[in-house]
Amino acid sequence: MQADMENKLKVGIYVCECGPNIKDALDINVLVDFAAGLEAVKTAKSFNLLCSQGGGELIKRDIEEYGLDRIVIAACSPKEHEITFKKILKSAGLNPFLLQIANIREQCAWVIKDKAKATAKARAVINAAVNRVLCQEPLEVKEIDAVADVLVVGAGISGISAALTLSQKARKVYLLEQLPVIGGKVARYEEVFPNLECASCMMDPVMDEVLHDENIEVLTLSSLEEVLGFFGNFIVTVKQAARYVDVSSCIGCGACFEACPVSVKNEYNQGLDVRKAVYIPYAGALPNAAVIDRNNCLRFKSQECDACLKACPFGAIRYDDKDTYRQINVGAVVLASGYDLFDLSGISQYGYKKIKNVYTSLDFERLLSSTGPTNGKIVLDEGRVPDNIVIIHCTASRSKKFAWYCSGVCCMYSLKFSRLIHEKLPDVSVTHLYLDFCLPGKEAQGFFDGINELQKIRFLRMKDADSVRIDEQEDSAIITYTDENGIIKKLNTDMIVLSAAMEGALKSDMLAKICDVKQGKGGFFEEEHNKLSPVSTMKEGIFIAGCAQSPMDIQKSVISAKAAAGQILSKLVPGDKLVLEPIIACIDEDLCSGCKSCIALCPYNAISYDEDKKISKINDVLCRGCGVCAAACPSGVIKSRHFTDEQINAEIKGLFI
Repeated sequence: MQADMENKLKVGIYVCECGPNIKDALDINVLVDFAAGLEAVKTAKSFNLLCSQGGGELIKRDIEEYGLDRIVIAACSPKEHEITFKKILKSAGLNPFLLQIANIREQCAWVIKDKAKATAKARAVINAAVNRVLCQEPLEVKEIDAVADVLVVGAGISGISAALTLSQKARKVYLLEQLPVIGGKVARYEEVFPNLECASCMMDPVMDEVLHDENIEVLTLSSLEEVLGFFGNFIVTVKQAARYVDVSSCIGCGACFEACPVSVKNEYNQGLDVRKAVYIPYAGALPNAAVIDRNNCLRFKSQECDACLKACPFGAIRYDDKDTYRQINVGAVVLASGYDLFDLSGISQYGYKKIKNVYTSLDFERLLSSTGPTNGKIVLDEGRVPDNIVIIHCTASRSKKFAWYCSGVCCMYSLKFSRLIHEKLPDVSVTHLYLDFCLPGKEAQGFFDGINELQKIRFLRMKDADSVRIDEQEDSAIITYTDENGIIKKLNTDMIVLSAAMEGALKSDMLAKICDVKQGKGGFFEEEHNKLSPVSTMKEGIFIAGCAQSPMDIQKSVISAKAAAGQILSKLVPGDKLVLEPIIACIDEDLCSGCKSCIALCPYNAISYDEDKKISKINDVLCRGCGVCAAACPSGVIKSRHFTDEQINAEIKGLFI
């Protein structure tokens, strides 16, 4: 039966000379004569450049004249011009999947010096291609309706950059932020490296832009609860916690928190000072509106207190606010959830939270800030100015015991601290305790050289970051470490800044489960491919940006966010349908035993179980045609379209001539 079908098919074979690339390395006449003599071959020809307009016209003319059913192109790698030749077939009215490329350039002409041997191998490759193309079937390219709207999770610098890039006519962007304000950690920095530009001056215009963009809906105090569906058609459930303050009425005057009787640690200043139960997180925060912390508000602890209500001159307090849930339809999701520092409080050797005047880099950022707990003054717990400060690099980073990777940005912000300390307190000595310096980019080395020229700044090299130990000694701290020569040394200092490792944000594991994406080293989300698809995940339609992916500085975070947005803009166009890849797996429902072996193995979670039919089903949108399920199916009822066992076996047999 198969032989009869093959006898009726008409194959056209075209050998490309590719200038001198193939013509000088292979005997073209031998290949054309061989191809013409193969069964089912109606015509065989050579041409100088088949990928040119003339080559395309030749193939189209022959398809019509000879009624060709299948086409074999003996030329370069299919990675170079397979799409070109598919378009030629389609324009001639032939299904583009009835094409097979015989790679005789990279696999023969370029790797075999002996012309006769190279020609012999090319004959085998062409024969294999003919065998395979006779087994190929026409595939249909399907289209589905798609939603162009996008959800961005996280309103830090990367989330804001992604949202502003995505914001275009006929597209709605939902910007989700779990905090009451946007801007992320960058909004709380005073100055940023390498030019020491004002962070708030840089951030305020873009935050204001995102808040007033008619295509962007900012949802603060919000969390992602559920993600259902697939690329182009996600249904997400969002929980928005009650603010208890009407944002449209509040002008951020501060009257409410001046009247509030409750004081708690201020997490926005790293717990270095206190805030009220009704508060604005920090000066300059946007939206500039108060929020009530119901975990600490007396009224929500069944006590009679309405101090903020009475104090508010605009009637903005809303005690009866409720948490709300809403479902949103989007076509794609960008995870820009940011980072947190490695928790050093549980590591005794660093003395963090146990020894006075030991700070993390984020703590120190707030100490340096004019809106921070000390109004930008660098002072010790007891209020005096320190005589010396030690900055310890690679704290719990590049460590065999903790986070073994380099966070990449710590050296630069540690150098920035030196510069800012020198400007504020020129008589204070600063010591850097470091392993190596990581200075990437075109401006980093110059920044380091400028710091290195300053007086009262010195650099001491450690042999092992894990050797550092901090102990308390009277009114100062003593640091024990192993120097680069293996000698144990000690340093006395007034203040210590720990440059801790960056890791995925605290609730990244929850987001990973909800969005069905993987986490890798340090709790960061895993890319589909760290070089070729650095902002995509294995879950089609879920993208990652900024420090949700890996440690990044501001510049790289913005680049990453714009790259993720660009991927979405190129795939989801308002009004256009989503084209599905036809080369995917399919299941013979009549023969499937429902063993579920394929479900656990699918890296794209494209297979589900139909409880009614008791069989496995493949989602055509999610499937990438990798073939793992087909190879693993114990019953052999899963077929990889365009790569069936029959097609592959025919191609292999064709090599033996």
